[in-house]
Amino acid sequence: MVELEQSVLIRRPLDEVFALASDPKNDPDWSAVVEQVEATGPLGVGVHLIQRVHLLGRRAHVPVEVLEYVPPKRVVLRASIPHIQVMGWRLFEPTRDGTRVIFRTQARLSGLVSLTTPLFVRTARKHLEEDLGQLRRLLESAALPQPLQAT
Repeated sequence: MVELEQSVLIRRPLDEVFALASDPKNDPDWSAVVEQVEATGPLGVGVHLIQRVHLLGRRAHVPVEVLEYVPPKRVVLRASIPHIQVMGWRLFEPTRDGTRVIFRTQARLSGLVSLTTPLFVRTARKHLEEDLGQLRRLLESAALPQPLQAT
């Protein structure tokens, strides 16, 4: 089992940060890995999504399911492709200076894919850090509409 956690402080109110960062349909706006997302409905428990991702030089369509949706505190997602199962927590905490966003990931790699675990960890950690930095820049930018609306 691989476990990763990365956090970032975003100098914006909790509701605005949650509106953008909780919904996987917005991931292409700030994630270098996620190219497109299609959903079966509005964000909520039981919603299924398909993410088109580009990682390690390959494109894949990844089915994602929303397991928990507790505004404005957390969203829990499960993704699964052959030999890789991922649980992801998007946690949001108000702070005096804005909002702390914590992305926690647990991944289970099996079969031959498990031989790539060190590469998977390095790549996932790098992308997670870069993506949260981009999310912070997007939310803190002057170009962001006021107030941010959930999609």
